[in-house]
Amino acid sequence: MACVLIARHDPGGLFDAVSFGAMLSVTLLCLRRIGLREAYLLAVSILLAVLILQRHDTPALALQAGLRQGAFLMSFILLLGFLYEAALKSPSITECGQFMTRQAPGKRFVSLFFGSSTMSVLFNLGVVSLLTPLIQNGVRSSNPNDPMNSVRERRQLVAVQRGFAWGIIWSPTALAPLTLLDLMPEIDRIRWISLGFGIALLIMAIGWLEDRLRFRKLKRRPQTILPPPFRAIGFFIAAFSWLLFIAVTVSRLSEQSIVYGLMVACPIMMLGWLIAQQLGEPTNTLKNVGRSVKEIVFDKLPLTLPVSITLACAGFIGRATAALVPAEQFAHIVGINTMPHFVFLSLIPLTILVASWMAFSPIVAAVFLGSVFGSLSPLPIDPTLLALSISCGWALAMTSSPIVTLVLLMARTSGYSGRTLAFTWNTGFAVASYTLVVLSFWILTGGE
Repeated sequence: MACVLIARHDPGGLFDAVSFGAMLSVTLLCLRRIGLREAYLLAVSILLAVLILQRHDTPALALQAGLRQGAFLMSFILLLGFLYEAALKSPSITECGQFMTRQAPGKRFVSLFFGSSTMSVLFNLGVVSLLTPLIQNGVRSSNPNDPMNSVRERRQLVAVQRGFAWGIIWSPTALAPLTLLDLMPEIDRIRWISLGFGIALLIMAIGWLEDRLRFRKLKRRPQTILPPPFRAIGFFIAAFSWLLFIAVTVSRLSEQSIVYGLMVACPIMMLGWLIAQQLGEPTNTLKNVGRSVKEIVFDKLPLTLPVSITLACAGFIGRATAALVPAEQFAHIVGINTMPHFVFLSLIPLTILVASWMAFSPIVAAVFLGSVFGSLSPLPIDPTLLALSISCGWALAMTSSPIVTLVLLMARTSGYSGRTLAFTWNTGFAVASYTLVVLSFWILTGGE
């Protein structure tokens, strides 16, 4: 992680090479922990590396670009792990989660959808690990023998899944935009956040309406509604504000992107958050903070390595594939210069979804498309709308594909199958969401 951050100031130098070696070493040391998905992605990565060595005009540069993207994504998810683990130790975060899951049925979908989207800014995928057990424990403990518990679980889990998935089209810390910003620096991030937030609110309305119509005949039961934990919400807002403040400050002082600022901010936020959690405690603050840091670094972060290997492989595959495909020729084949813009922008999410069904994760597609289109000069389409379209495809896949990271994590945490989470529970919602996306791009491009 340190080498990746330092290498941003000296691309192609010593620290770049050391970060590549560290990434490969981590992968080798984790071979006993990886599953079928990671093995498959590693095999594809090796095959692409061989093809680059055989067919690319400058194989060293192409491999270096792929390794740099892989090291960036691996270090980024690990650095976010600092933030997640510190947040997980916060009583205020737990209070916010309990408040979201204990709302009246009419408000619960909105609470969980919007809440999971917002909490993912600090938690990333960790919000799923936090809220899923809170939901299941709350439903099963309040009335263990109620035959409708499975339905109530479904309604709440679906709200969390959809909220997290569509939060990535606006969240300032989501992996999708940060990856694309690194590949397409001409993107207007503020405009992207604004448009994405508006679309996410409309998606939330569609999800709420679908939930109400589908379960309109479900008999309600009395439930204790928790009062708003204003103090906990205040702490969450303060933590979020400090994260953005540190990221922006580091970005401007170092003259690097906001992505770099966010990566540097994560370990700083972790230390500050752990110290804040110890204030007022009668015990030794520094000793407790040191113990927590040791636990996070040596016990918790290694558990995320299979996911980090997946992302590293995805980054390498995306850049390597882009290196093997001539950008101008690819752009001509897909018709970016001749197809109406709203049609092209509408087809990208559908393409990413179909690719995810064939075990190509959305991040592979995002890195590939970002690399190819980012190399076109000039880009014949609005880069901000293009990035928004790619992130919409990422969000669509996370609700409609049984083998993307979010669905696999929820399946492992909740006990429901990936097919149930993706197809049984979300097919109608996915169709409605995609229809809204098409309409949105038609409006944003003026129908052109």
